[in-house]
Amino acid sequence: MTAPEVPPPGLSWVTADKAAALWTVRHKYVPQVASAHGVGTKEQKTYGTLGATTITMYSYAEVHRLMAALESGEVALPPSWRADTEEGARGARRDALTTCGCVVLMLAVVIAISLLSV
Repeated sequence: MTAPEVPPPGLSWVTADKAAALWTVRHKYVPQVASAHGVGTKEQKTYGTLGATTITMYSYAEVHRLMAALESGEVALPPSWRADTEEGARGARRDALTTCGCVVLMLAVVIAISLLSV
């Protein structure tokens, strides 16, 4: 797939989720892939009831340039970074289990503190 010369209206910047889908990489590695291959970024602040959140946006044209390089084989990424390899799937499962373990541990601490304070 070739990168278009001009991005469609409203798509000059894309989110990390969109970049991860186009590159077929695990979401957590999008910043490393973008940095290693010169993809331009900008920070976008959004404001909500809980305060400000900063989101990194990626240049649409550069995301598509890198997508074409990945598809042609010009650029290769480690298998553990990719979302379409067994190594990547194992890493994603390990990350999910680690997250679940941290949540369970935090709940156990809260329950222990509440039981000890009675």
